[in-house]
Amino acid sequence: MQNRMFLKESWLCEALRLKETQWGQLDDRAASLRAAREPNAARQIAERAKLLGETSGVALALGRVQSGLWVALIVLLAIAVLVGGSAVSAALGAGRHPVNVVSAIVVLLGVNLFSLTLWLLNLIIGVGSGGWLAQGWQWLVRKLATGPELALAGQAWWSIWQQAGGLRWVLSSVTHACWLVASLTMLVVLSFTLSMRHFSFAWETTLLSADSFVALTQFLGAAPQWFGFAIPDSETVRASGHLSTNSVQAQALWASWLMGAVVCYGVMPRALLLLASLAMVARAYPRTQPQLNSPYYQALVAKMWPAALPPEGLVPLQIKPRYPPALKGVNSATPAMMTGIELESAWPPLGLGGAIVPTVMIDSRDSRNMALSHVALLNPRRLVIACDARHTPDRGTLRLITELSSYASKTLVWLQPADGAEGPNGADGRMPVWKNQLHAETKVDVLVTSLLAPVSDWLGRSDD
Repeated sequence: MQNRMFLKESWLCEALRLKETQWGQLDDRAASLRAAREPNAARQIAERAKLLGETSGVALALGRVQSGLWVALIVLLAIAVLVGGSAVSAALGAGRHPVNVVSAIVVLLGVNLFSLTLWLLNLIIGVGSGGWLAQGWQWLVRKLATGPELALAGQAWWSIWQQAGGLRWVLSSVTHACWLVASLTMLVVLSFTLSMRHFSFAWETTLLSADSFVALTQFLGAAPQWFGFAIPDSETVRASGHLSTNSVQAQALWASWLMGAVVCYGVMPRALLLLASLAMVARAYPRTQPQLNSPYYQALVAKMWPAALPPEGLVPLQIKPRYPPALKGVNSATPAMMTGIELESAWPPLGLGGAIVPTVMIDSRDSRNMALSHVALLNPRRLVIACDARHTPDRGTLRLITELSSYASKTLVWLQPADGAEGPNGADGRMPVWKNQLHAETKVDVLVTSLLAPVSDWLGRSDD
């Protein structure tokens, strides 16, 4: 038995909760009746949200916001690619002058490491912004999702992850993914450029000694050495302080040092942090469920479940003595069912077969709600709605027939004429009015007869 919701279902429930909390309760009578057939509270809430989402436009808004989330992420990743390629061009220059290795490493890694430091500080002090790239993602999503419904859907998306304790990790995943793409782009462009063009490397200083650059080179090269990258030795570093052209071996060592630094301090930290963030998102995912113990959802569940029907068990419905016996089998579709609207004849009709389940005759608001509840719960494959053909079909009756027929696979409106009025137009010409209105509004079958046998035959047919 499915007691949990998928992420899209939880998102839809949260969007509807925000909408109904901020803008007022929606007309959910039909949706609640359909949802009451579900076996537990979680599935009831999900089914109600699905039905209301389709009719209220919230589901469409969620789809557009979901597209906006992906579009905004793709835009950020495309920008990351451009930033990575531009950083390599700025670091290496045009190749006419020696590359300042210190300036190059600052251009390639400086902003990345500074952003990483800020992210770690935010994590330590408990700020869940995820970094300025994640904030840019949120800003782009809001710009793409304009309009009250879309803004509400976006708010619901952040809300469910916030409640689950996973919002900071969702935002962090975006930040690390962007920096990982930028670092990979740097590595690819750097490798291609160094393979295709000739560069000399040097360091320049006015105040610092050569020993300072030897120490810096050795410190930054320690991690790359573990992964097989060659780094310049102290003699090569000292020799590169002159602006004269390096030897071929020195150029290869500096190129390897730069690429190793990008791998170890750019690609690897972001890749590991992205995996860690995604793991935390996966850990928070089971908690992205509606808080069913909150007053809002408790009120919905209480409204959807009939008073005599416990939430976790499907038992026969108790009906007042005036109405037919208790209905059974609510956990599967009933083959045939019958109800009536404001009839003066005895109800249910005499001679009704045992396979046909009659429900209440609708002649008041209470009986209307009871009949709708019974038909919704039983979900019949064939439904007959008996009506007095002498009454003019008003809008309320047509809406009721439409709602009843929505719960059945096939519906027949049984028009019971007055005695001697079974001609094509009836005694007073109301038959054409009934037929035209029903076909225009509900698209149901219509049968005009005062006999039960043709109606029973229709109910007894097997579905195609």
